[in-house]
Amino acid sequence: MKKTIVAAAVAAVFAAPAMADVSISGQINQEFVDSGADWNSDLNSDIVFKGSEDLGNGLKASFVIHTYLDDGVFGATTTNPTADQSISLSGDFGSVKVGRFEPYTEGKMASISNIDHADALDLETTFSNTGRSEGGFQYVSPSFNGLKVGVEGFARVETTGTDDFDTTTVFAEYSNAGLTVRVAQEENEGRDTYTSVGAIYKMDNLELRVANINEETSAGVDTDVTFVGAKYTMGANSVAFGMVDADDANEDGDSVISFGHALSKQTNVYVTHKNNDDTTDDQTLVGIQHKF
Repeated sequence: MKKTIVAAAVAAVFAAPAMADVSISGQINQEFVDSGADWNSDLNSDIVFKGSEDLGNGLKASFVIHTYLDDGVFGATTTNPTADQSISLSGDFGSVKVGRFEPYTEGKMASISNIDHADALDLETTFSNTGRSEGGFQYVSPSFNGLKVGVEGFARVETTGTDDFDTTTVFAEYSNAGLTVRVAQEENEGRDTYTSVGAIYKMDNLELRVANINEETSAGVDTDVTFVGAKYTMGANSVAFGMVDADDANEDGDSVISFGHALSKQTNVYVTHKNNDDTTDDQTLVGIQHKF
């Protein structure tokens, strides 16, 4: 359950008539992984701060700060100072987001592969894993009968011969009657082009997912990676299966099967087995997660 912090004392100090509430949510999970040798452990937490303000005339401002702890250490490093830091403006025109966040190809396409219960045995690291990017700009249109379109760009440290936004993406999403379909094309100037398509279909207790990402390098090398998966929920119990197939010999073709039991709406226990389609040993994981 999300906790709400009301900044009444701060509002009184600054004599403000009203201040937006700030919500805190996230999760903490402890996992133990058997990789064929000694057991390893993975302990991590996600902490998300969100807030919004009504600016009037149908305009709203909002923010997200998403950080994490990994084995007791905050995830602040030179290459990844925090997970997300973004500010958004939304209204009848749609929404505009700026800051640090996952590119659409990662956050909306590759994330379709996150179907199992585990964190440490996530298939997304096999399917795609570009992480967050700094200096982002994203526009998403309002919904037209379930259809949204958008454009995105990320600024890099400017060097000779590069554009201000040398990573750009155009995308579209359609949702209706339990079906969500997404398409996107990401251009990285002088490097790679990613063309992706994905779909999620939910019907009662069954959820089906499929996604494909095609990467074409500046050298003309063409690679396809495809994910398919399904999840079925039976009361407090759920089972999930997913697999990744790639036509590049250097890419893994991994699969996972995962069983979870909800002790409550917030606390889950689970076991996940990952088959690594390379020289790496298969892995089995047991874990517990609490969301707040």
